[in-house]
Amino acid sequence: MDELLAIAIPICVVVLVKMMLEQRATARSQYVRLLEEALKNPALDRATIESLTYQLTGSRPPRSNHPSRFMALVLAVGWLALFTGIGIIVIGSMIPRGDETCAAGALVAIIGFGLVTYPFAVRELETRKGV
Repeated sequence: MDELLAIAIPICVVVLVKMMLEQRATARSQYVRLLEEALKNPALDRATIESLTYQLTGSRPPRSNHPSRFMALVLAVGWLALFTGIGIIVIGSMIPRGDETCAAGALVAIIGFGLVTYPFAVRELETRKGV
């Protein structure tokens, strides 16, 4: 009887472990299939796609690891410069002989526009870099 238990117990343990591993593999396969189907939805926004991709692959894109405060600062300074430049242009057009003032305002507005668009351009380049 002891010999039968010595043979039967390891066999039962191996069968149970094999069944558990197969069940986990099936569940994981279904989970991955559901995530792949969700990624095919064209109505998803970028954040949801990145989250689903992270769940599939376990890696995040470089920009989502830490949102850049520097880029937010560049964007804020750009908005201020853009509207300051527009204001200078308007004031320059109101005063007599304000051609230099209008030119300075145009320069400030162009610089501000460049600063506003820079963070978006960098993000787009990072996105296309992975393609």
